[in-house]
Amino acid sequence: MEKVTYFCRSNETHTEMAKKTIDIATVFKGRATVTKDELTAYIQRSEGSVNELSIRQRISRYKKAGLIISVRKAVYAFSNKPVYKHPEDKFITKLSQLFSGQYPGINNCIWSSAWLYDFTVHQPAQFFYIFETEPDMVETSFNLLKDHGYKAFINPDEQTIQLYVMGEKNAVVVKSLISRSPLVKKKSIPLPSLEKMLVDAFIDKKQFYFIQGKEMQNIYKFSFSKYSIQLSSLLNYAKRRGSGSEITNFLMEHVSDLRKVLEND
Repeated sequence: MEKVTYFCRSNETHTEMAKKTIDIATVFKGRATVTKDELTAYIQRSEGSVNELSIRQRISRYKKAGLIISVRKAVYAFSNKPVYKHPEDKFITKLSQLFSGQYPGINNCIWSSAWLYDFTVHQPAQFFYIFETEPDMVETSFNLLKDHGYKAFINPDEQTIQLYVMGEKNAVVVKSLISRSPLVKKKSIPLPSLEKMLVDAFIDKKQFYFIQGKEMQNIYKFSFSKYSIQLSSLLNYAKRRGSGSEITNFLMEHVSDLRKVLEND
């Protein structure tokens, strides 16, 4: 979610960090995962005494760079894949500026269903935006968007999405944001991590009815094959949404590279 020499100095480049990860992966060759204790011991052998805070900070940098992935608490695997980068979207920027201007400090998250189409074989012609915020702010946010001319829909059911949302340009679905959702910020705009997008697409079957079945398998297979995904973040969020076991079984069945890791959990 390092070899070491591997402590991430502030001036270390991604290439230098990648080399260190390759070095550590060589030391633990043949291992599907490595524990934090094992990494710590190796780091200390290579670089001398290092305190716990420094270890946490360095591991965090490697996770953010996509060089290691968090499998579960204090357990990691190595990765040479890039971190997912959200596409630029002027509509999202405008929407975020409106909301943050009116309600600064209120948790929210904005994204587009079209971002999931990058992982599908067949791409739907229509898409919509998802605006998530704190439960007691959902209706207020909906009214704010409507008052400013946005085509907003509050917690629409599948029929409403099929008949109305998908037929509107730049429609916005307004819904509650799950507490402790895995989010990232891009230019100060809160966006869902790829892990959150994958879980939501899997669980919210009525909202994402158009990418279920084989396409959902394609989304997960392609995402894991192309990007560095923090498995522990994905599974923890899935558990918060009450679908941890279901998603774990889905991953074991359809993402073959994860079977060994998940079977050892």
